[in-house]
Amino acid sequence: MLKNQNKFLLNKRLEILKFFKKSIKRNGLRSDTIKLMSNDYDINENEINLLFPQGNSNIIKFTLDQLNNDLEKYCKKLNLIKLPLHKRIKKILLCKILLMDKEKDFYRKIFLSILLPKKNLSISNQLYNSVNQIWIIAGDTSVDFNYYTKRLILAGIYTRVLLFFFNNNNQDKLEEIIDTNLKRVSKIPELKLKIKLLKNNFPNILKIIKNFN
Repeated sequence: MLKNQNKFLLNKRLEILKFFKKSIKRNGLRSDTIKLMSNDYDINENEINLLFPQGNSNIIKFTLDQLNNDLEKYCKKLNLIKLPLHKRIKKILLCKILLMDKEKDFYRKIFLSILLPKKNLSISNQLYNSVNQIWIIAGDTSVDFNYYTKRLILAGIYTRVLLFFFNNNNQDKLEEIIDTNLKRVSKIPELKLKIKLLKNNFPNILKIIKNFN
């Protein structure tokens, strides 16, 4: 019974997400998006608030969680285990870009949104969830300090890749950015140099916001 309830609620949330995407494409992401969505698509606003009590932040988090789930399902169809680790990471990054490319403008607006300070949604949490999922899909089993450094470094690379992707359509250059950064990571044995690489790759938040305007 509980399983059926959970499936029902998931389907209802996915249905709301469809209209959320339509509304963002039509009106942009606004503080009154839920009210607009309710009016434009004849959806009960109380139902939306019940399913997503924290409004836009809840729906955005649900959106990114679903994207991570879709990435995992997509990558399960690939024979990643035969690839060297850095090539696995590259392949997973490109798969995620491929999934986002189908609704690039929508995800661009979502990415900009999570850069802005919010009570219920932070870029650090969402970045961690994304890069952690990538490492899990890649088969990472580390449990020592490497567990954290891998995710910190990939967070910087991932952010830079997203920034380029949302502002350009050059696939070759995108792959070059991924290759260059992953190659550097594989050649760095010392933590001090890894931290330096992280600082060099993690873009300034104000610069990102400026590039989106």
